[in-house]
Amino acid sequence: MGLESIAEDDLIQSVLSNSEFHILKNIGDAVLITSRDGTVVYLNDACSRIMGFPAETILHRKLCDFEPDSLTLKVMANRTEILHIQKYVQVLKTRAICSVLLIPSADNFTCSVTIMNRVDQDVTRQDVHAKQRYVESYLDARIAQGTDLPSPFRKLVGMSNSFKAALYMAYKASKTDFSVLVMGESGVGKELLVRAIHESSQRRNHEFVSINCAAIPSTLIESELFGYASGTFTGGRREGKKGLFDLADKGTIFFDEVGDFELNTQAKILRVLEEGEFRRVGDQKCIPVDTRVLSATNRDLDRMMLDGKFREDLYYRLNTMTIYVPPLRERGRDIELLAEHFLSVLCDRYKKNAGFSQATMDIFYAHAWPGNARELRSVVNYALNMTDSDVINPSDLPHYLLLSEGRAALDKRLAPRGHESEELRPGFIYRDVMDAFEKDLIELILSRYRNRTEAMQALGLSRRSFYLKLKKHGIS
Repeated sequence: MGLESIAEDDLIQSVLSNSEFHILKNIGDAVLITSRDGTVVYLNDACSRIMGFPAETILHRKLCDFEPDSLTLKVMANRTEILHIQKYVQVLKTRAICSVLLIPSADNFTCSVTIMNRVDQDVTRQDVHAKQRYVESYLDARIAQGTDLPSPFRKLVGMSNSFKAALYMAYKASKTDFSVLVMGESGVGKELLVRAIHESSQRRNHEFVSINCAAIPSTLIESELFGYASGTFTGGRREGKKGLFDLADKGTIFFDEVGDFELNTQAKILRVLEEGEFRRVGDQKCIPVDTRVLSATNRDLDRMMLDGKFREDLYYRLNTMTIYVPPLRERGRDIELLAEHFLSVLCDRYKKNAGFSQATMDIFYAHAWPGNARELRSVVNYALNMTDSDVINPSDLPHYLLLSEGRAALDKRLAPRGHESEELRPGFIYRDVMDAFEKDLIELILSRYRNRTEAMQALGLSRRSFYLKLKKHGIS
């Protein structure tokens, strides 16, 4: 059945556009769409090829007729989407990595979209996930545009499509009770997103217990997580101590930087998640626990599993849903939105009133922000306290951002100049760009220090060299 005939189906057309059908039709993964009652209404060419029989043999049939143990049917029955789960698929006669999305939402879905890919040893898990995440994020990004998220998610500032798609995924996760793994670079706001999931979930009236897995020494991690019985340690509490799993009972436990757990600790956490109970150090009594597990990491867990540094069984326990938070440098105008937001909050705190100059904003856009939103907030805090006026200029920024200013100047210098012979002049790029950067640097240092003597000391120049450079660049 072709794309044109499927597009005529009012059920599907109401939730997926022709452009989205074009993507689903042409990707290499198997895609199967069912109506709410489990009737197959669409499968792409890859699905027919991977299954090994023509589309007509299952189109318009009930999924339960040929795949009674279907993951798709279970997802629709439980109204809980799944992402990147390994499952034995009867019609494929092999295991596959599967994702099932409920469109437009798990609460009120019209159809399901199942994406499958055979587990192939020649293709790494990360490659398979990357292709699936592209399709999933594309579908979620469009739906997210018109979704009014609960107040905990509105605290996270950003309007880029990739960031809104992450928020929408987190919103969907908040309406379920399965484990979620949030991935992204340091400083992107993973903990804020996790807190928003908890505060919007059914467990919001119970404890949110956060654990920085990298900060707790390995010798203490077990007693911190599970507590210890009376008399276990010399110098310990006489009555023993409750652990963090105790505190998180009925609530949420958050493993921040979960990739930093050692293998023996991973095994003990896996046992708790599988059996729903734990034992305190020095005690034989099993204590039942009901807690939701949310995790975050900036490390490549797929690579760690291949290297034997992270347990695969624990990975799948923690990773029922994966949410990727994009880095700040990929979020476009969100840099300005976040900078203005941080400035407003800090102005209220310090009883000041200030704004950014366009030159400052240009530097913000030129910088790569390796520390992401956390770094941006620190820069804004520094600049607000350095400025003596109501405008934050480049001279108020930390020194290291000069490199970004130089990079912006370099981009301008390398723009087309209209005279090809000048661009081919030997040494043109290095000489002209370094001269431009040197001039900007001297002017900035002069604006920072009270007199020229302090400026030349900061630059490490002799008086003669300093004044020769002033003359060279025409600086008065």
